[in-house]
Amino acid sequence: MTDRLKIFKALMPAEFVLFDHNPEKITVVRKQAGSAPAAGSTAGTLGAMFHGTDPMELTITKARLIGPECKPMCDNLLNWLAPASGILGAVSSAIMSAIGLEAARPPDLIVQWGPPVAGFMVTAQLVSCTIDYVRIGTDGIPLHAECTLKLKETPTPLSMTNPTSGGRPGRNRHVVHSDESLMSIATQTFGNPNAWRVIADINGIDDPASIRPGDVVYLPARSELRGLSEAMR
Repeated sequence: MTDRLKIFKALMPAEFVLFDHNPEKITVVRKQAGSAPAAGSTAGTLGAMFHGTDPMELTITKARLIGPECKPMCDNLLNWLAPASGILGAVSSAIMSAIGLEAARPPDLIVQWGPPVAGFMVTAQLVSCTIDYVRIGTDGIPLHAECTLKLKETPTPLSMTNPTSGGRPGRNRHVVHSDESLMSIATQTFGNPNAWRVIADINGIDDPASIRPGDVVYLPARSELRGLSEAMR
């Protein structure tokens, strides 16, 4: 859960951008496609299946970074647009190639603002980034930047759905009680305490200890649980 806008790499969560001041606005656009895709197409992260629609487009306007971490965070944004550049890019490319992924492909990013499900969460690729450095220290190090980002939704088998839609088909909505944890919910629902990892993943929960009574989590269908468990091994 985060009350500040955070963007991080889906496969490498330690590589992230955490904005100090939230954006002026977030614009979400989904357009009707010219023709519906074939049956069995993948669900998008904030909507139903891409049947007859294009992936969602996001514009994040004037999200601000302030302080000594301003430049490194801006560098992360720029590097995500050139994934094979620099030392970190070379390392990431080598890892992606080793596991059979296209190294030059822009990374999938998780855009998160607010609590899982009830808040804003989408998987997307960065399309463009405009950074205005509005304050630079006497040593030439940027200390304040305003970032405007454009992203395009990417389908993912671990995707969330529109929080107003009640979750993906087959998932059950569960309200956390005072004596419950993700592990106890997993044990009670699936008979396997280790299933808490999948529950945490589909709800975007980084810290399992952060859930509180009254929080809502979505539980995967048993068939989905098996597939997700295999994907996370």
